[in-house]
Amino acid sequence: MKAKAAALLLAAAALSGCMGNEIGQNDAPVISTVTGSSVTSAETTAPVTSSTTASTSVSVSESVTETETSVETSAPETEITPEETTTKETTTTAKATTTTTATTTTKAVNTSKRPVEEVQYDPNVSYMPSYGEWIGNIVVADKNEGYKVRGLPMCYGYLSTGAQYAQMINSYKQTFPDINFYNMSIPLASAFYIPPNMKNEFPDQHKLITNIGDNLDGSIANIDVYAALAPHLSEYLYSRTDHHWQPLGAYYAAQAFIKETGLPFADLSTYSKFVKENYCGSNYLYSNNLAAFKQYPDTFTYYKPKNSYSLNRYNGYFNFETKSDLFFDSIQGSGCYCTILGCDDRIFEIKTDVNNGRVLVVIKDSYGNALIPFFVGSFEKIYVVDMRYTYIKMTDLFKKVGATDVLFGQSLSSGYANDRINMMKNMMK
Repeated sequence: MKAKAAALLLAAAALSGCMGNEIGQNDAPVISTVTGSSVTSAETTAPVTSSTTASTSVSVSESVTETETSVETSAPETEITPEETTTKETTTTAKATTTTTATTTTKAVNTSKRPVEEVQYDPNVSYMPSYGEWIGNIVVADKNEGYKVRGLPMCYGYLSTGAQYAQMINSYKQTFPDINFYNMSIPLASAFYIPPNMKNEFPDQHKLITNIGDNLDGSIANIDVYAALAPHLSEYLYSRTDHHWQPLGAYYAAQAFIKETGLPFADLSTYSKFVKENYCGSNYLYSNNLAAFKQYPDTFTYYKPKNSYSLNRYNGYFNFETKSDLFFDSIQGSGCYCTILGCDDRIFEIKTDVNNGRVLVVIKDSYGNALIPFFVGSFEKIYVVDMRYTYIKMTDLFKKVGATDVLFGQSLSSGYANDRINMMKNMMK
């Protein structure tokens, strides 16, 4: 059944352009049991056997962004300045998983994807689910609760696989002892938005992150993105209709990373804010085309830095192709996540007006794309490489560009998938 589910998911995602089409390859997940505020996990030796997950024990990894993405251009993006943005105050309790929020009454836009109705909904708030169920290859939370509907891809893996991932990064450090190395394993939305009726089915992703850190060389910083995001769960950190995070979540993760580097970090208030409507992403496919995701789409909010920079695009062998852009404003609809960088299968070089000699190489999957705009105010140069599409060896690239810092910035799924670990090992050979 797992092979069949994986095949169906791959076939569906292949049609989605820059939406997800990767399956985690781990056979035995870490199962967590949540009781009150305590979380325990165990490394299992067999796949999930629960009757509710037997046919869906497939972890959805990050997306592949392809250049043939379908682009809808019917509605241009809207820039919102800090003065024009009105949000309600939100109060977060000491426990990150409990929030109280104020809502506003918003009249929905009359489009084919959003019916005309009055809804109690604040687009700046991320609501905690009240219940969930397996539909297709993901858990769908609150499918009958209008704009609360949320898709939750799972992330499974052996703790020993995470240790192998850490050892792979350690080998990079051993080869380049003078470069600063950092790991950022980005949790999926299912790390946080746990429906009460499914609390025993969700893996402890924070445990998976700390497990990697426990196996890293002491000179390598493990950025705890879970801890960085947890205080902000009342905010819109993850998309509901897509398995990626929102750029706002990437902002808080980038902030935690830059703090480790000791470099200056531009506050979000210094960025220009843009909003796109009617974003229905990969969770629509993963849920066997659940209509609620199209009925109640996401917004996609992204932020442009105001300092000066330029971007060059190279192929996977690091041969120059053309000048390019960091943002592709014309992309609409299902491809909104592709707004940043536009694709995954190229190497990008970003030159900024920062003059500090620091050169960052980001080794990433698609989750890493959303981070890049928040680095241009901190590094003089940034090189973005996707481990799935990069053919130049890192031993050559680091020397060519004069790398001073290297960040492994990718979804937690990539740290617990043997094929991804092997890809990154091969990049060094």
